Amino acid sequence: MDKKLRVAVCGIGNMGRGHSEHLLKMEEVQLVAICDEFPGAAEKFIADKGIDCLAYTDYEEMFDKVPLDAVYICLPPFCHKGQVEAAAAKGIHVFIEKPIALTVERGQSMAKAVTEHGVYSQVGYQMRFGGAVKRLLELMANGEAGRVTLFSASYECNSLHSNWWRVKEMCGGQIFEQIIHLYDMAQYLCGKAVDVSGRVANLVHTDVPDYTIEDTSVANIVFESGALGCITGSNCAVKEQWNARFRVVCANLVAAFEDFNHATITYTAGDKQGQTEVIDVGDDVSMMEDIYFIHTILGENAPFATIADGLADLKLVAGVVQSSEHNGEVIRLN
Repeated sequence: MDKKLRVAVCGIGNMGRGHSEHLLKMEEVQLVAICDEFPGAAEKFIADKGIDCLAYTDYEEMFDKVPLDAVYICLPPFCHKGQVEAAAAKGIHVFIEKPIALTVERGQSMAKAVTEHGVYSQVGYQMRFGGAVKRLLELMANGEAGRVTLFSASYECNSLHSNWWRVKEMCGGQIFEQIIHLYDMAQYLCGKAVDVSGRVANLVHTDVPDYTIEDTSVANIVFESGALGCITGSNCAVKEQWNARFRVVCANLVAAFEDFNHATITYTAGDKQGQTEVIDVGDDVSMMEDIYFIHTILGENAPFATIADGLADLKLVAGVVQSSEHNGEVIRLN
């Protein structure tokens, strides 16, 4: 193509590095600037990659000085302090990692900004791009699956992660920072959630300094479609494992997912009753989400996994916490 999209990255931690490396492989993109508040971090990445790219520690300065088509915001949740709004005001399309914010009010401000300024947005919900997820969606779209009735999921790990990850005021908690992927899957496959009840607790890490988030959680969800859902989470499980399993029960089949790329579908009614279908693919969902976003900007894809979706998921996980604070009462999400 004649003109490449000029793209910047805010935050050059693990997620920022990953997206940057993908962008460097795309002929449609020119990575022109990297911003990280830690002095020298952006310069080090640029030097390591041997690329011609500008380095900044202040995102407002970068937006003021560098003409951009898009920006990737790859910051910890507590660092989301207006980058989306500033980018949108300048007509810059926005990719942002999840969760989009720590409060619903902050997320609403982001959603309002991208809508008012007419820019594209996408949230890093990479599970949506998995081959097994796509197969179930095909079966739902063509009617073979029948009505969706139940979504159940569990996220399990056992790690202290980064210092900021353990502090509620900085990450929101495990359901905000990790398990939100499964809450997004629930709404992606079952439709809009209308109410939720839940409990969160710290049962094992009370003696860990500065560990103020939950290590155990459970939520019950009612969807607008009438389907029901249950999502559990634990940071007390098997060390060195990060398991995000989910199961979808429809009128004509049961889909059991080991992850977004691997599932076993068992047909329970209709012409295929008794048959089993195994999906085992190796899709690079991280690369796929970046390609999708870039081609959305180019006008080739419909907007997908937008900040509006990120706000809906934020409301859902915030509802779980609110419910727990009120003895598990049902929280209406409207």
